[in-house]
Amino acid sequence: MAHFNVKLVSYISRMKNSPLILDTKPVSYFIGEGALSHSSKVLENFTRFIILFDENVRTHCLPILREKVPAVAMSDVICIESGENKKNLDQAVYIWNELTRLNVDRDALIINLGGGVITDIGGFAAATFKRGIQFVNFPTTVLGMVDAAIGGKTGIDFEHFKNQVGLFVDPVSVIIDPIFLDTLEDKQWQSGFAEILKYGLIIDRDLWRILYGKKYREIGDLNKVIIKAARDKIDIVKHDFKEKGIRKNLNFGHTIGHAFESHFLLSGHPVTHGQAIAAGMICEAWLSCQLFEFDPSQLDEIVEMIDANFQRLDVNESHIPQLLNLMRQDKKVRHGKLNFSLLKKIGKALHNVEVLPSLVVDSIKYYINT
Repeated sequence: MAHFNVKLVSYISRMKNSPLILDTKPVSYFIGEGALSHSSKVLENFTRFIILFDENVRTHCLPILREKVPAVAMSDVICIESGENKKNLDQAVYIWNELTRLNVDRDALIINLGGGVITDIGGFAAATFKRGIQFVNFPTTVLGMVDAAIGGKTGIDFEHFKNQVGLFVDPVSVIIDPIFLDTLEDKQWQSGFAEILKYGLIIDRDLWRILYGKKYREIGDLNKVIIKAARDKIDIVKHDFKEKGIRKNLNFGHTIGHAFESHFLLSGHPVTHGQAIAAGMICEAWLSCQLFEFDPSQLDEIVEMIDANFQRLDVNESHIPQLLNLMRQDKKVRHGKLNFSLLKKIGKALHNVEVLPSLVVDSIKYYINT
């Protein structure tokens, strides 16, 4: 599976036709078909629940949660506006105001029901309100299930910079049930697929082989792929929660990708996180070829796979100065130097790789001109 194999969980269960259960202390994970039916094991320790969601989730996913998890059917709710451009301080203040209006105390449980924006801002709001209220994540998107809901990263965007303000705070539990994906629009399927591809590239060559040659709507056993990708993220996070070492490998494609994402957000024409990261992975795979003995045929393989699943972003060379400026706000920057997570080969990544700005410029030109 991965290039390191450590017994990370104190309890692992996978009965036939049941979800994977991981008790990693302090977080319990329920992953796969039927996970919702096991969530009562987490909720039984609480007597009050507040469900946070956006308007899309209200329509498509909230009824499923209420039907499958009767314990929360009559809970108080907070609905916020959807979209990455709403993952900001104003929205966090709105959530705090609603929690205050509802007289929520520290014995309550916040249920974050939604994609990455909801789990990011919901975890942040919970962790800061009254110095901390416990929360649980019910991701409803592919991106949320394999990435955003796992790992305790909470936060908001600030001054158009991605995840500029936030905290590392673990949820009580993460319940990942593909039942919600029946409601997902196509572009969100595509967005999450980028992060699944990333796991194949940085840690899980077997996963890459399963995916290679397929389009994001052609995954055969989706349940298996989600479990495999989620396990990859859980393994890394358990090894390095505060991102001091190997967790930085998860940033492959993200240094340039986040700059693309912020650029389009500023332009008023936002792209999905997955579209931006897919573009960033092409640039950073090219950088890997320049700095390591990364096989050029593997670069071709990566570009072919990404181009089969994502349209190229509408960027040109005049955008490069702004993209570089956005990268200088990246959390991996140290002493003004750009640090990247790059590939040694498919299935193995390295972090803390310093890259000269001139080479970063060339990688973006490669993306634009090939």
